Amino acid sequence: MPRWWTGRGARSVCSWGILLSVSAVVIALIIYTMTMEKLKQIATLKLIGAPDRTIVGLIVQQALILGISGLAIGLALILLVKDSFPRRVVLEPFNALVLTGIILMVCLVASGLGVRAALKVDPATALGG
Repeated sequence: MPRWWTGRGARSVCSWGILLSVSAVVIALIIYTMTMEKLKQIATLKLIGAPDRTIVGLIVQQALILGISGLAIGLALILLVKDSFPRRVVLEPFNALVLTGIILMVCLVASGLGVRAALKVDPATALGG
């Protein structure tokens, strides 16, 4: 067994896994809910001939904006309150970039549920059907 998998390393890996899983589920549910609220508008887009690629792009952009907004707010809070704590945790630029990449990947994966719902909508829904 690798050394990093013993003791605190294993707990850290499991904690990160749980954190990423819960975050992905929360983001997926938010994107799904936002997509369900816009089904009539999505049906209208389909009715006027918008390709699926455009609809997928709209939902993915929405998920990425949500993730980037959360990242910006989180980093701003870190920078504002980091001096108030007795123990210091250094957030190096490389770690911030890795965190950004992870957040963007989680948002992309989580948007899949909303994309699936949007692609299944019938264009007749726009006409009240």
